[in-house]
Amino acid sequence: MQNPSLRQEPRYEPARVIPVNKDSSIIEWLERTGRLIPREKEERELIPEDELELSEFMDSDDTYDIDIDDDDDEVVIDEDAL
Repeated sequence: MQNPSLRQEPRYEPARVIPVNKDSSIIEWLERTGRLIPREKEERELIPEDELELSEFMDSDDTYDIDIDDDDDEVVIDEDAL
């Protein structure tokens, strides 16, 4: 298999450093190599139509009952029992 990006280096030798091309940016490289995907002109709908129908049946009331007798935060330790 011929792949110019791959090369063999000796195992116990330090690898060569890949030179940095300071003349171009990552965006320019993506455009040059054809890897930059253009943005869609029309944005897709974020919520599918089926889910919109389900949301009509859901209760949108965000209130909930708070148990006034909930005293879990007040823990009393009986030191005589220890």
